[in-house]
Amino acid sequence: MKNKNYRVSRATLYNTIELLLDSNLVIKHQFGKNIAQFEKAYQCAQHDHLIDIETGKVIEFCDPRIHEIINTASEMHNFTAMYHSLYIYGNLDDREKK
Repeated sequence: MKNKNYRVSRATLYNTIELLLDSNLVIKHQFGKNIAQFEKAYQCAQHDHLIDIETGKVIEFCDPRIHEIINTASEMHNFTAMYHSLYIYGNLDDREKK
């Protein structure tokens, strides 16, 4: 928006984000004390996150085995899973940081 010379107040942006979160159209991911990212939730496929604790880089991935584990655990405990989030914290290989 800034590149197209649109002027929007910070309050408008915060209020809009809150509305999108309340409507479940956007998901807020808190990857650290001061690091948050937002992504669309509408028609969003399952994916999980690898977070590099040094750089803050976030890698999204999807592995169908995780869905299978959730289904198996839910069946074993008579539980209905609605959604999940998986954050794995670690360090990227030095070759991947470039």
